[in-house]
Amino acid sequence: MSKAAERVTLVDIAKAAGVSVATVDRVLNGRAAVSSKRVELVYDAARALNYHGLPTLRSRVPIKQPIVKIGVALRRRHHAFYMAMESALRAAATRCADAEVDLKIVYQSNNSPLEAASLVKKLSESCHAIALMAPDHSSVSEAVKIARERNVFTFSLLSDFAIDARQAYLGVDNRKAGRTAAWGASHTAQRPGALAIVVGNYGYLAQEMREAGFRSYIRERQPEFTVVDTLVAAESEDDVRHSVERLLGKHPDVVGIYVASGGVEGALEALRRKDKAGKVALICNELTPVSREAVAERAATMIIATPVEQLAEQFITEAVHAVNGRGEELSKPGPMPFELYVSENI
Repeated sequence: MSKAAERVTLVDIAKAAGVSVATVDRVLNGRAAVSSKRVELVYDAARALNYHGLPTLRSRVPIKQPIVKIGVALRRRHHAFYMAMESALRAAATRCADAEVDLKIVYQSNNSPLEAASLVKKLSESCHAIALMAPDHSSVSEAVKIARERNVFTFSLLSDFAIDARQAYLGVDNRKAGRTAAWGASHTAQRPGALAIVVGNYGYLAQEMREAGFRSYIRERQPEFTVVDTLVAAESEDDVRHSVERLLGKHPDVVGIYVASGGVEGALEALRRKDKAGKVALICNELTPVSREAVAERAATMIIATPVEQLAEQFITEAVHAVNGRGEELSKPGPMPFELYVSENI
């Protein structure tokens, strides 16, 4: 360090920066709030003068983070699970230390591939990275490929799609979830008998894989049980209730039901109307206030849940890394472990 540098005073810095000595003192000692613009003026002046206290000043300068615009399309605006997902995403975006995340969240109006493809196109026009839950369909894959050509990274949430073009899948292993549901239903049923699965839309790979996992476990490990034809019901309370009521009428020997999608509220209502709540093993998908209460009251047997906060954190991190140049190759973070809830740990 030169003697000239040692002789630089706060007065010199203030004069060079065009601010008061008091402002320089506040910046150097962190005694009071100073605008980021003035902090930068003081720092630039001190650096030009080779001020000996430059390292201290450097720690006071706010780091200019890159702005990363992220778009997410969620389903079912007023459903508790997706409300929790939105809250977790916003919290993760706020906590992000590697970028200033500008997060945009929209909701889908239906489950069609055309709407999903349209959302990919629309979000990719203003975002650096996007995520959604969508059917695995050629129109969605094409939209994702076009987005990638524009250097926009697409992530599949909860259910995979466009495997050859998306950046990464973020969610649980759905086949394992299905096998775990079958384990739960077969081990808690009051006796061997018929089991049933309720799905919402076969276009979603998650639901297809859950059904496959469920059936494979019963076939391999519990042959004394049978699995009836899968119920396909829109993920609304009414549709699932009607489907389960018809199921109970057609198969009164049903001893277990796995709701592999949304609408578990309807399944609970159908079981209660038939006085079978707690008598038929009911496996729920995702932790919500309704499923939590049902398990606590033993009207439902088990919940297989996505760790929502972990998923949100992982997505924001992966998206920012991809946009900032650390995700040039297709990212492969791997499925995350799901959570299990029963009456004793709810």
